[in-house]
Amino acid sequence: ALVFHVAVIYWLSQNPTPALPVVPPEIPPMTIEFSQPAPPVVETPPPTPEPVVQPVVEPPPPVEDELAVKPPPPKPIPKPKPQPPKPVFKPAVKPVAKPVEQPPAPPVPAAPVAAPAPPAAPAPKPVTPASASAGYLRNPAPEYPSLAMRRGWEGTVLLRVHVLASGKPGEIQIQKSSGRDQLDDAALAAVKRWSFVPAKQGDVAQDGWVSVPIDFKIK
Repeated sequence: ALVFHVAVIYWLSQNPTPALPVVPPEIPPMTIEFSQPAPPVVETPPPTPEPVVQPVVEPPPPVEDELAVKPPPPKPIPKPKPQPPKPVFKPAVKPVAKPVEQPPAPPVPAAPVAAPAPPAAPAPKPVTPASASAGYLRNPAPEYPSLAMRRGWEGTVLLRVHVLASGKPGEIQIQKSSGRDQLDDAALAAVKRWSFVPAKQGDVAQDGWVSVPIDFKIK
């Protein structure tokens, strides 16, 4: 046994003990508690002593002396009658009439300047109608148709002649027939060769119309 212990000591001396790992010491968690401050101590005032109620001693009722003369009761003082309120007359306020705004008067249009009157037209000169009476002596008489003469036809032809400014006949119209074509045709043929006095306005000759009667009578 001694040899075993010596061998163990020798072995331990030859083989040093390995170093143990350093373990930091564990720090236990710290818990901090905040305590509220104690409320201040309010001193309670001593209770107010209740007041001592003195007993009310009622005086004894007075003894009425029946023989004593009682004073007469006081007369009631009449209350004054209330006066009716006086009516207050307020002066009537007359309504103030508002001035009525008159609409603005329309502008008066300026009177138009009258244009100068045109010069008065000269009085028209008198018109002298055409005439054939002055030329009757120079105008040949119409030929009496032989058939009408043999049969004894008579009549009057009224012609309407358009007399030119030159005095020559223009258009010739039968205004009224004689009732016989031979007499009407003889009147037309004769008047076409006639000359007339033309119509005039003042001294100026102009066209005009004239009625010419032609009589056919057997003597």
